[in-house]
Amino acid sequence: MIARPSAAEASELAAERISDGGRLAWLFCEVASNGRTLHYVVDVDRRLTFFSGVVPESGETRSMAWSVPAIRWYEQEIRDRFGVTFNGFADHPPIIKSPERDAEKLRRALGDEVSTVLYGPVRSGIVESVCWIIETAGEDFIAVHPSMFFKHRGLEKRFEDAPLELAPLIAEHVSGVTPSSHATAFCQAVEAVCNIEVPLRARAARTILIELERIHQHLDSLAKLADDGSLSIGSAQTFAAKERVHRFLSDATGHRFGRGAICIGGTRTDVFGKIYDAAARELHLVEREALAVLDGLLGTQSLLDRLIGTGRLSHQTVAAYGGVGPVARGSGVRNDARHAPGGWSYPDVGIGGPIVPEADGDAMARARVRDAEIRQSFDLIRKILETAPTGSWCVETHGLRGNGTACSRVESPQGELIYFVHYENALVRVAIRSASLANWPLFVPSLPGNIFTDFSFIEHSFGLVQSETDR
Repeated sequence: MIARPSAAEASELAAERISDGGRLAWLFCEVASNGRTLHYVVDVDRRLTFFSGVVPESGETRSMAWSVPAIRWYEQEIRDRFGVTFNGFADHPPIIKSPERDAEKLRRALGDEVSTVLYGPVRSGIVESVCWIIETAGEDFIAVHPSMFFKHRGLEKRFEDAPLELAPLIAEHVSGVTPSSHATAFCQAVEAVCNIEVPLRARAARTILIELERIHQHLDSLAKLADDGSLSIGSAQTFAAKERVHRFLSDATGHRFGRGAICIGGTRTDVFGKIYDAAARELHLVEREALAVLDGLLGTQSLLDRLIGTGRLSHQTVAAYGGVGPVARGSGVRNDARHAPGGWSYPDVGIGGPIVPEADGDAMARARVRDAEIRQSFDLIRKILETAPTGSWCVETHGLRGNGTACSRVESPQGELIYFVHYENALVRVAIRSASLANWPLFVPSLPGNIFTDFSFIEHSFGLVQSETDR
């Protein structure tokens, strides 16, 4: 029997690639009858490269957290979920298993004028369950500790042995607001294992659905920023523009978020044809309203004053923590999965040059990135519709057989989304690295130098989805 590399050996190889300019994309654990395997995933020249190694029976291996900050949360998750100890890593509180919620026991900064505030998990407005332990002296942030993962959803586990015709529906529920991104990433991984060639008409439909998600999620983030800035009318108008996108999706797919449209092998119905017909009636109105609110919001000086300089992240910090999506591009980090091999599923229309990243790294820069991407998405949708691919929208997958593993990624509205699938004529393991999970560790570094009333501006400028990080 050929000896498999150890987890420590795999981490050393991954560290070498990272030191040579690679980007840590992910670390996850796979459990089988022959033990636990760690998979270090490094982006090398825009290609995902795996370095896999077996965890010894002691359950201990080396930590990379001190040299690669981006790996910290992944190591903590594996420790909490799979019992692997990463030597040389400080004893941070659990991030999956609920930590002690007593503020006094979580308090780090001591002083007569320092107060500890539990902000969440239930907060004003309709937001997801997140608790921030904030230590403050008046308005200044002294220290902030995230207390997340209140919901234990077990979605990765639900994939195991799930019927393939239903599995994409599980992927859609990882993040309720971006179902097409998740369903596409999952289906592409299964299709890679089983050597399925998806019809061009279906690939066009999937791409348009993801770009529509990008539009309504970016509008959602901007509407919340307007509300934070007490621009009631601007917020309402932006939410109304977002609602028009949802109604367009409902008209084209039967669901406000496009849920249920994507399946392994293509789309469940002729989704492209329905989008094409809906676009002829409505797309110009949807675009006109969206661009009008963008011009209004980014032309309102009182809002710009609250965004400029707020929540600043340097290029170096974002790169070190492996930031993705608008958060990364707002700090000058060019990271867009649509420019990676396999990341853009519709070859007949090239995505063109990447959005020119903003250099300032603040909430204003992230808002500008969203503004540019909304405009780009409308342009891409029109170009894809103009190609009007014909033919089938799905291939036959009855009795589908296949063995192996595959990794797929798409550029979701929040950034690079990665799915790993292990398929042995049935789903054995599905692992998910969402863009939100990659970006949340950057939130705390964005707070120093700001005051408490900036908190919501910074959070909404990130535009993350907590549900796609909950395990």
